Amino acid sequence: MIMRIWNLVLKELVQFSRDWLMTTFILTLPALQLILLAQATGSRISDLCVAALDLDHSNSSRQLITALDNRRELNVCYHSATLAGTHRLLDQGEATLAVIIPAGFGSGLANISRATGVQMVADGSNSIPGSIALSAAQGAISAFVKETGFFGKNLVSSTVDLRTAVRFNPEFDFRFFSIPAQVGFIIYQVTLTVASIGLARERELGTLEQLMVIPLGRIELVIGKAIPALIIGAVNFFFMLAVSVLLFHVPLRGSLLLLFILTLLFIATEIGYGILISGIARTQQQAILFVFVLAMVDMTFSGYLVRVKNLPSALQAIAQIVPFRHYLTIIRGVMLKEAGLDVLWPHAAAMLLMGLLITAIAVRNLSRSLD
Repeated sequence: MIMRIWNLVLKELVQFSRDWLMTTFILTLPALQLILLAQATGSRISDLCVAALDLDHSNSSRQLITALDNRRELNVCYHSATLAGTHRLLDQGEATLAVIIPAGFGSGLANISRATGVQMVADGSNSIPGSIALSAAQGAISAFVKETGFFGKNLVSSTVDLRTAVRFNPEFDFRFFSIPAQVGFIIYQVTLTVASIGLARERELGTLEQLMVIPLGRIELVIGKAIPALIIGAVNFFFMLAVSVLLFHVPLRGSLLLLFILTLLFIATEIGYGILISGIARTQQQAILFVFVLAMVDMTFSGYLVRVKNLPSALQAIAQIVPFRHYLTIIRGVMLKEAGLDVLWPHAAAMLLMGLLITAIAVRNLSRSLD
C-alpha cells in the first residue's frame, strides 16, 4: 500500500513539474509578494505630504514651515496660495495634512498678551497616516515655540493656539478606511473569478467545440461570457455597499450614481483580465490559480495592505497601471470625501485605458487559441 501511494505521489510531482508555467507562478510570485510586503510594512511611515498656507510671509512663519519640513515624518511638498487650493489638495489625497499660518503670526509670537493661532487640518480618510502627521506637526510646532522663547531681554513663553481639525474621519475610525477597500476587493475577486472560469469550464467539459460550430462570432462569444460577470459584479457591489453603510455605518457622502458608473467601468476592466486568463488556462483549476496569483500581485501594488508611497519608486510606477489601485482611490474618495468626477477623472481614465488595452489583447489571444 505504501508503495502504491508513493508511486502516486511521484506521478503527481512529475505531472506538476511538467507544467512549467504553474510551477513558476507557485514558486516565484508568492516569494516576490512576501519580499514586497516585508519591505513596505517594515519601513516606518515618513515623508507624509504637508500643504502649507502661509498668510503671514514673515521670517517666523518661514521658520515654522522649515521646522515642519525637518520632521522625518513630514514633507512640506506644497506651498498653497489660497485656502481653497489647500482644501483641494486634501480632497484629492495629494496632501495628508494642511497647516494654515494666519496673518500676524510673527508679530503675535512677540506679544505675550495674546496667543497666535495656527490651524491644522488632517485627512482622516486613512486614519494611521492622518494621526501620525497630526501628532508630528504638533511636536514640530511645540519644539518651534520652545526655540523661539527669547525675545529681547525677557524670557517669555510664546503661546501658539493650535486649532486642529480632522476631515472625512474625525474619530480616526480605521474601519472607514479598510471597509471600502474590502468592498472593492470582493468585487474584484468575484468578477475576476466568474470571468476567468467561463471559457475554461467550456474547454474542460469539452463543450467549447459545440459553441464553435454554431453561428456565433468571436466578439459575440466574448460578450456573452462577459455580461453574466458584469451582472454578478454589479449585484455584488450593491449588496456589499448596503452591508457597509447599514451594518458598519461607513458613510456614503458622494454620489451613488457616480460610484456605480465607475464601479461598472472597474468591473468591465477586470472582465478583460478574466477573459485573458480564460483564454490561457486549460482547466478551471488553472484559471483559479491565475486569479489567486494576480490577486496577490494587485493587492501589493494597489494600496490595499500598505501605502503605495511606501513602495520603491520603480514599483510605484508599476502601481499606476493596476486598475484595482485606481478603484480603491475612487471608492474611498466617493464614500468618505464626497469626491466628484472633477477629482476622480484621472483614475477613471486610467481604468478605461487599461480596460481597452487588456480587452483587446484578450480578444486577440482568444481568437488565436480558438482557431
